[in-house]
Amino acid sequence: MLVKSNAIDRLLKLNPRLGERRFGLPFIGYRIDNEQFNPTVQSIADAIDYYGYEVRDENITTIPDTDLGGGNPVNYKPFPLSIKEMKKLLDEDNMYRYPYTEGDDRIRKDLLDYVESIGFINTAPYSYKDIDEKGLSVHNITFLPSTSIIFNIIINIISQPGDVLLVTGPNYGLFTIRAERAGAEVEIINLEKEDNFLINPKKLADKIDDINESLQKVYNRRKGYVPRVVAFLNANPNNPTGKVMGEKEAERLKSIGEVCLKRGVFIIDDLVYRDISFAKDNLAKPIASILGMFRNTISLFGLSKSYGLASLRAGFVVADEIIIREIVNRTFQEMDSSPDIIGRALKGAFNVSKEREKVYDEYFKDLRELYIYKYNLLKALVMGIDTIENKDLKNKIIKKVEATVGDFKDELLKGLPYVKFPDNLEPDAGFFAILDFTSIKGMKYNDKIINTERDLLKFFYETCRIRFLIGQSISWPYKDELIGRVTFALDDDLMINSYKNMHLVLQKLLPKDNYIIRKNELKDQEQMAHIKIDGWKNTYDKIIASKYLNELDYQKQTERYIDSFEEYKDLVLVAVKDEEVLGYSCFDLNEKEDKFDAELVSLYIKSGETGKGIGTSLVKETAKELMTHGKKNMIIWCLDENKKAIKFYEKLGGKKIITRKAKIGDQIYNECGIYFDLIKLSM
Repeated sequence: MLVKSNAIDRLLKLNPRLGERRFGLPFIGYRIDNEQFNPTVQSIADAIDYYGYEVRDENITTIPDTDLGGGNPVNYKPFPLSIKEMKKLLDEDNMYRYPYTEGDDRIRKDLLDYVESIGFINTAPYSYKDIDEKGLSVHNITFLPSTSIIFNIIINIISQPGDVLLVTGPNYGLFTIRAERAGAEVEIINLEKEDNFLINPKKLADKIDDINESLQKVYNRRKGYVPRVVAFLNANPNNPTGKVMGEKEAERLKSIGEVCLKRGVFIIDDLVYRDISFAKDNLAKPIASILGMFRNTISLFGLSKSYGLASLRAGFVVADEIIIREIVNRTFQEMDSSPDIIGRALKGAFNVSKEREKVYDEYFKDLRELYIYKYNLLKALVMGIDTIENKDLKNKIIKKVEATVGDFKDELLKGLPYVKFPDNLEPDAGFFAILDFTSIKGMKYNDKIINTERDLLKFFYETCRIRFLIGQSISWPYKDELIGRVTFALDDDLMINSYKNMHLVLQKLLPKDNYIIRKNELKDQEQMAHIKIDGWKNTYDKIIASKYLNELDYQKQTERYIDSFEEYKDLVLVAVKDEEVLGYSCFDLNEKEDKFDAELVSLYIKSGETGKGIGTSLVKETAKELMTHGKKNMIIWCLDENKKAIKFYEKLGGKKIITRKAKIGDQIYNECGIYFDLIKLSM
């Protein structure tokens, strides 16, 4: 007999995360196979969750925060012809009819004419009678509510378990998460300074080959399907760098296409930001417009970013008929069909009429000028007004800043203290910019050190309630840098006042210590061994048997540390001044089931360096590191006789909660377990 149970309780037991009441960003999601995200994607998800939820407090309902990391385009009128087409539909007498799953053929024909006008051509067409002279038909196109939905469906279609989607770093982090939620694995190919933050085709080829070779080795003894790289996501213009590959980069795009075609890797060509390139003659060149590339390319277009219609959620996809057929099948199975009004809005924005040409030129002339002005306003606030070369823009910015902040204008227009744009990374499109906060690393506020991007975000949130996406959220390729991705599609007053507030709190930062805390390196092991043995002899004299202490040996301890370095290198933090190790902490993630999430295994400070805050800094940085692994608490075991250490940990907020016996040498000693809540400790 079925045992009766409360329906809500049963649901909560199956989905315990629903018991947490969230504000801000909803739950980021999980894979359809219920497996964990791979570490790369989990890192992105954690950073986005921190920005969207964890750093925020319950006061946001009464004291709003300022989001410099949002994805909304500039507040600008919707594209007039899209509005016109939607109104026309509402005035007709056929709203009672369900739309076709694939969309109205007349709309798809308008979209087809548009993509052919920008160069789309299929040099290997099918033999159907409706194929036109460009090798295409309406069956190469369908539309849905947003390119995000299209992207999810595409990943489901082209990948099997274990297959890899290759994305750039930097990237739009939510696409990487969506890919894994859809069942694919994600790997990152870094965009590098030496390549002007553009894809290097040779490096792309090597990356694909390396991944495929690794997968082949893993699966070569198994029967059945061998996973492989199935697609490369090419965002053009790139989100968030704003880099555009237009006609001037045609050879690079051709090489990218050939690399992927040769290796059987689809290109997902994300062209959503195409129309807000700052230069009209430098629009992104679709890879499907290059001879021979159409059937291997899946192209995405949308209204959200460029056409002032983000709230509508409308996008369309152009691809080989086989892919479109399956997108239509899955659309029918999941949601029956897309709203016809979406198709009408797309038809208004993407067609080849004379009216569209005229309206488009007028609309985007003004919109591009607005984005260029707003970018230069941001540039002046960050880098200083003297970096603005255009005199008209310079004067406009000065007047606007003065009208907003009055006498603080001169100070504000000197630029943001300690902050700059990364070299070689001014955007050519879009409305995002990357800010480099690395000079702040190691500086302090309220006795808290800013060492990580989370520290950086917490600093701005606690001091002026400002938040933005950090480098971890976008797969920034240079891990030692502190990076923020900000939008400049904000109202002028909000942007100016936000950077004024950032300016003021940055001036209050205290100088960094004369040491840094980092992961240990092989070269540190000898110094660490000496610090440990000296620490034991000094701390445990008259506590631990002298026979055991006298047998401790520098050379043997050094050899043990070197031999175990590869196993434990990511579990040790060192405080270093120049090349001198001043102290170190070792921790354990307790991956096996345990009542405690993690353990601080040991903490050692070099003789003569105690009492300078190094131990406190190491413990707090260890807490932050553990939190990046999803840990909530940790335990520290101390000998009962080590009163000085116990007092130190209790002063940091630790609580003695448990005891145990420990064997050291030939003798048994009493130990107490000191418990820490990591969130409180890291504050």
